[in-house]
Amino acid sequence: MDKKQQVALPKFIWALAAILVICIIFLVAVQIPFGQKIETYNSEHAAAESQVSEYMYYLKNADTIKAAVDQMESEASEKNAKLTVDPNKTVDDIRDLLAKHQMDLTTLSITAGVADQAGGVSASGDPLYVSTLKYNFISTQQKIVETLGYFENESQGAYIISGISIEEEELDKTVTSGEDSSKVSAPSAQQLFNTTLTIKLYYFDMSKNTGASMTSTAESSAA
Repeated sequence: MDKKQQVALPKFIWALAAILVICIIFLVAVQIPFGQKIETYNSEHAAAESQVSEYMYYLKNADTIKAAVDQMESEASEKNAKLTVDPNKTVDDIRDLLAKHQMDLTTLSITAGVADQAGGVSASGDPLYVSTLKYNFISTQQKIVETLGYFENESQGAYIISGISIEEEELDKTVTSGEDSSKVSAPSAQQLFNTTLTIKLYYFDMSKNTGASMTSTAESSAA
């Protein structure tokens, strides 16, 4: 027998070696990197599922959502309209209040508008201003409640009630009967109150628009 004769390895050994090499390559190139990123993939998958569920909810409730959006747009337009009522128009607002609730005005004072301390501006660059109204009237408790409700829910302008002073009026308990001028106690029909309201009117002053907001908006759009 020739010593130099090489021993032939069985074919299945070569097959096992090839499989082992493939497994090592797969482990190094695929399994280990994937294992390191599995948490990231799971997190992204969960986020995608959540987003799909949200989209499905929107599709299922499209009519309800559209109605809610329409309502919010309507409320925003209404509030924006209120912020265009300035001190020149507020007298008409007060007149409407007095006529609707049949009240008599004693005194009324309206200060000139001043810039809001927060420096707010509208989308078109109109600065936010505030004017102070103070008016006095004598009425029943019910009329006072109606007045507060008017400024909170019905008035044309954007008002905030910043102060209220209420004092009871003295009841008139004297009556005269025939020639007898003696004073007789008689109950008053309704208690009256001397009321002073201090109200702040907020509005956008378009006459003082510097155009800064519109310029910046145009620049942002161009960019």
